[in-house]
Amino acid sequence: MDDDRSDSPPRPDRPGGPQDPGGSAPSGGYGPPPPWAQPPQWERFAVGRSHADTALILGILSVVVLPLLGPFAIWQANEAEKLGTPATPGKVLGWVGTVLLGLFVVFLALWLVGVAFLVGSGGGG
Repeated sequence: MDDDRSDSPPRPDRPGGPQDPGGSAPSGGYGPPPPWAQPPQWERFAVGRSHADTALILGILSVVVLPLLGPFAIWQANEAEKLGTPATPGKVLGWVGTVLLGLFVVFLALWLVGVAFLVGSGGGG
């Protein structure tokens, strides 16, 4: 019995089957995705998780050691969130580090103004 119904999948020995170069590619996940396709979900998660971890590390370092790293922590957290991975701790610590950086810059400017005033007035003594 020969089954030629239109709703049945093409057979390999018939035109349009997987062995026919003119036929369409078989469904079912054969072959790599086209280069313009989005990466698989697990790959997006892995890259997003990497950005989130980097944001957390940079955020901790910006609060504890070097406030200059705060904006970089925020940037990495934003990259993670673009990929669908939450990065709230890294973003919060990045903002705290950025605020500390701003305070440091303000105090440095005030200190330089004070030193310039003391040098200009003859040393205060």
